[in-house]
Amino acid sequence: MDHQASRHQARELPAAGRGQEAEDDGVRGSSPLYYRGLFSLAIMGMFLEWLLPLQRLDVPEDTAELLRILMVSAAVLLIWGCLQLPRLLQAAGQVLLILLTWFDLCAAGEGVNWLKLYTAMIREDVLQLLSGRVSALSEDSRLLILVLGWGLLVTSVQQLALYRGSITLFTGVTLVYLLVLDIVYAVDTAGDVLGAIGLIVWMKSLSGLLRLQGHTGRHTLPYIRWGAWTFLAAAIVTAGAWTGGQVLGARPGTPLTIQPVLYKLESWAAAQMEASPAGTGGGSTGYSTGNGELGIPLTPGRAEVMTVTAAAPAYLRGESIAYYDGRRWIRSGASYIPLSLTGLPAAQPAASAPAAARGGTLLQRIQFAAPSSGGLPLFGAGTVIDVQNIRLADGSLLGYVLAGAGKLSFRLPEAYGSARITEYTVKSVLPESDPAVLRLEQGEDPEAVSSLYLQLPPALPERVRTMAEQLTAAAANRYEAAAAIAKYLQQNYTYTLQTRVPGTGADFADDFLFVTRQGYCVHFATAMTVLLRASGIPARYVQGYGPGTAVAGSVPQRYSVTDADAHAWTEVYFPGAGWVPFDPTPASAPAAAAGAAEAIPAASAAPPEARLSAALPQAGGTSLAPPAVAALLLAAAVRWRRSLALLPALRRAGRLSRERQLRAAALAWHGLAARYGPPPPGVTAREYADSLAIEDRRLRAAVRDFVRQWETLAYSGSTAPAARRSGESAAAAAFIANCLLMTFRLA
Repeated sequence: MDHQASRHQARELPAAGRGQEAEDDGVRGSSPLYYRGLFSLAIMGMFLEWLLPLQRLDVPEDTAELLRILMVSAAVLLIWGCLQLPRLLQAAGQVLLILLTWFDLCAAGEGVNWLKLYTAMIREDVLQLLSGRVSALSEDSRLLILVLGWGLLVTSVQQLALYRGSITLFTGVTLVYLLVLDIVYAVDTAGDVLGAIGLIVWMKSLSGLLRLQGHTGRHTLPYIRWGAWTFLAAAIVTAGAWTGGQVLGARPGTPLTIQPVLYKLESWAAAQMEASPAGTGGGSTGYSTGNGELGIPLTPGRAEVMTVTAAAPAYLRGESIAYYDGRRWIRSGASYIPLSLTGLPAAQPAASAPAAARGGTLLQRIQFAAPSSGGLPLFGAGTVIDVQNIRLADGSLLGYVLAGAGKLSFRLPEAYGSARITEYTVKSVLPESDPAVLRLEQGEDPEAVSSLYLQLPPALPERVRTMAEQLTAAAANRYEAAAAIAKYLQQNYTYTLQTRVPGTGADFADDFLFVTRQGYCVHFATAMTVLLRASGIPARYVQGYGPGTAVAGSVPQRYSVTDADAHAWTEVYFPGAGWVPFDPTPASAPAAAAGAAEAIPAASAAPPEARLSAALPQAGGTSLAPPAVAALLLAAAVRWRRSLALLPALRRAGRLSRERQLRAAALAWHGLAARYGPPPPGVTAREYADSLAIEDRRLRAAVRDFVRQWETLAYSGSTAPAARRSGESAAAAAFIANCLLMTFRLA
């Protein structure tokens, strides 16, 4: 009977506990405050392990301030969560703390005035949110979403840990997060992982006390003794792991590593890529919107992207990117906020005022080949100062764009369905392009420019800096230094779409400059930007489109822009003139590697062949002496040396490889440059050919056919023989014959 009574009493204990909880009017749990404080302290430590690695990175000051505020917010929310309050009161306090955090982030000393401004934007943000265009929300609304998510995460983790002892998911995600930062993003989190393990041991031990209470039903538990022993155990584990690491040290030479296997796989993949047809495992030419590694092989894209109606051809500047990590260009993630078109035209930047005063503006009408879903930069010929007539697929007009800081950059908002964008008109200030003016530009660089656009990866090889010093040593001013680097790259490196991503640990610019020595516009623009920064000259990487191809008979003049016109170049900062584009990509490269703009200063000199003049005697003179005949033959050999060099290739038409055809094409290009002058930087092959004043009708037709065939040949990345079938052999022979005809008529 006593046994039955004791069992009945044991069954009644939980019921009594539930009754007491009900009497507390929603108050949860019965653990003492110091126990809840210790548990919350461990949780705060885990959240610090989330934020501290990010704060150690070289992040902008506003990002660092955001991280600090999130830390303080987590601490305050955890302190509030330690208090055993009625549910409604506790939830209200948490919401209030989250809103205060958001207010502190956004107000920035403006106080109530900021609240009034934000109230005016709420309706627009609600419409954007309901239409699914989250990226188009104002910066304040996006911060609200961030802070709200952070607050809910902190409070949820604390509630699950304190009252259910559930911490496995949170601790597991934390460890995975720290390991990903270390392994994938090369952020040193070894100490953070060690600290997190200690905190996990502490939290696991503390949650064990809750499980003990659930199994035994006891009301009085040894909180102080248990908490002290668990903290000691966690400290011993952490100290032991740290001591072991210090005593034993790292073992970088251990054979138990997968790096050799990875290197072998990379070598095998590179070999397969070289042996495979063009385009396998690569991409296609077009505007890049990602942050992937640089150097993938490309195939030409021919699809039309847009048409541009303008008074003159000009390149379309998309966006500039500042941060280079040795493998990729990484966008800053700067905030863009909606800007009504009534707020334009924007005030012209000070650096562009001289150009504007000389009439350096251009109005362009951009019409997309297919309605655009937005999310792209606003393309223009220079610094955008006005945007008009953003027309949607349903015929309506969009009344705003997304503006970056200072209204110096703009983007099209994301759009869907009938709200896709079909066209817009943009007015731009063209950059300064007069070398005489640029040579005179002197002065100190603003701190905002030098702090951002001199950045280089810490592991940049020293030989890159040495090359930069050598190339700019004789320059008397910034323009000459930039021109010297552009000219060196144009004359000493080869254009090709068949490239590869550098091996693990290799710097992209270093690999291009000293190993492969060939690439497309991304390689040339990256190398020039890095060399300029290594010389102490602010520079940035820019991408956009070439001017396209003029549409015959169009009035007003229109230009068709395709994926093949996508391009990258470099902008150099000049105090007083602002950002000036330079194009280091060879001028004879196809459209995908064309120059940056007509405004790009010429940075290359004519090749030696262009300065060669053959002085042949006039016909109808007296008979020539043997020495004169010898001189005449020598002069003729010099004059027709390119044509003579093509004769052996024409005779061996059955073995015409792609390399042999490219060498023949190079002789033809040199002949054109010697006769009409070299193509200026920023001009595509077709534009250069169309600009030549060729009076010989047959030669003009031969040049037109040559350019068309050469573009096909240059874009085909295959290194296998180009004449495997009889039809291909005949085409190759015809191409060589056309080159021969050109060189004879150009001589």
